[in-house]
Amino acid sequence: MSAAVDDAQQARFAWACFALAGFIFACCLPARASDDTPFVQNEWRFGTRQDGSTLHYCVDERDPDLPVARKIGVALAGALLLEPKEHVVGEDWSGEEIEQIYQVLLETCDVFLGFKLIPDAYPDWLTITRGYYRSSYVFVTAQKGWQSLADVPRAQVIGGTIGTSADMRLIQYLEALKPTERWTHYPIASDEAALHDVVDGKLAAALVWAPSFWALQKREPAFAKLRTIGLRPLPDAQADVGAVMLTRETFLRANLDQAIAALTKDGSIAHILKELAFPATPVP
Repeated sequence: MSAAVDDAQQARFAWACFALAGFIFACCLPARASDDTPFVQNEWRFGTRQDGSTLHYCVDERDPDLPVARKIGVALAGALLLEPKEHVVGEDWSGEEIEQIYQVLLETCDVFLGFKLIPDAYPDWLTITRGYYRSSYVFVTAQKGWQSLADVPRAQVIGGTIGTSADMRLIQYLEALKPTERWTHYPIASDEAALHDVVDGKLAAALVWAPSFWALQKREPAFAKLRTIGLRPLPDAQADVGAVMLTRETFLRANLDQAIAALTKDGSIAHILKELAFPATPVP
């Protein structure tokens, strides 16, 4: 065999080994749901967690329903006959939050609690569980005589947290009215800022997420005198809350849905909500 032929065969063999190694490496990578999956440095290091006796669940310490999420996490682990392991995240996050969610699900948590189950709102690499509680948006005011938005004089100024589905529906409703029948509407940066504007008299009423009002009223003494009123003539603005996980976790998703259904049926979730006087009901 000539040296040239021998060199060619060695080159082909080396290329085959290189290609095989690349194939094996690619197979070991975590599956990506779609091309829009965020980039995580050294993602290849993270595969399926082998701790099969523990449910690792994340809660965000910035969320108003943090006390509820913590109890729900423990209850879900118990229903699955697993040890609960809570991971508190959120306060030290920086940059794109959706990338942070991907990274924490990849590295730390099986499931992340406390997400509104808004259709088509999440990327393909995330999947959502069934809801475990249902809450609503409410108007908050300092006035004692009003029972709903319909009682607020049209000359008054109302506001809502910008970007929320409820505030967008409020804007659509106002735009459909004649100019003389409209309330003046101000967009507000957050539920907390909206409540401060109500206390300061800048707003007659503010449209906020009921769990946010529940949490902020406990934390801020100035909000103690505020109360909720109905949305009429607007329709009710409700949302279900559940959890998210990586789309590839199909087995875990199915089992969590069954666990949520069981905890709803036996009254466990209703008990958690009632114990905390939380403004929500179990999802039927």
